[in-house]
Amino acid sequence: MKELDVVFFDMDHTILAIDCDVSWKMFLIDKGMAPAEDSAKAEYYWDLYCQGRSPVEEFVEFQLREFAGRTPKEMCVLTQRHFDERIRQFIYPEAHRVIEEFSAKGVPTVLVTGTNRFLSQPLVDAVGITTLLATEPEIVNGRFTGGIVKPFLLKEGKLLKAREYCRLLQTDLKHAAFFADSINDLEMLASVGTPVVVNPADMLIEEAKARHWRIECWSL
Repeated sequence: MKELDVVFFDMDHTILAIDCDVSWKMFLIDKGMAPAEDSAKAEYYWDLYCQGRSPVEEFVEFQLREFAGRTPKEMCVLTQRHFDERIRQFIYPEAHRVIEEFSAKGVPTVLVTGTNRFLSQPLVDAVGITTLLATEPEIVNGRFTGGIVKPFLLKEGKLLKAREYCRLLQTDLKHAAFFADSINDLEMLASVGTPVVVNPADMLIEEAKARHWRIECWSL
């Protein structure tokens, strides 16, 4: 792999063998904090995401409903518990190894994800990623509103944040790598100098092969 100034990672099905947002809803249902019918809704939104058709505003309202009215301190306790009980076991060993290798070389590692910061932070802490770029839940007067501070980090929003981060490092995406699995990340994969496709979903694998992108198959 060529010399890099920064390495970006997607989260779900790239570092993790699971979708964190779906897992979170199932966790809340099991704890009696969300209605049972949210299980089918979570799968519905996941299917749309896989097709590259996420209805962002509708999804945000659904996904952050249980945040609304609570404090960051309350949610940090819940999201850490979710990570310990439902997520930690699904970290790909290969992902952890790659992150450690780049860190040992002094290359900044960045998790860039549409999942909100409070769900994502425990993973960042666990694997030693340098920086987290995530969707930011809106907080007013010390409590979550149930909305977000735009942009939602999907597609163009994720690419925008990655470019902003590169400018902070006084570099650009041509000197960056990006590890990702989803068709939603096609534009950013095409924008970096070193795209790496991990366990690609069906809609991405043909693109990756046609563009001669490196393909990794990671497992638990």
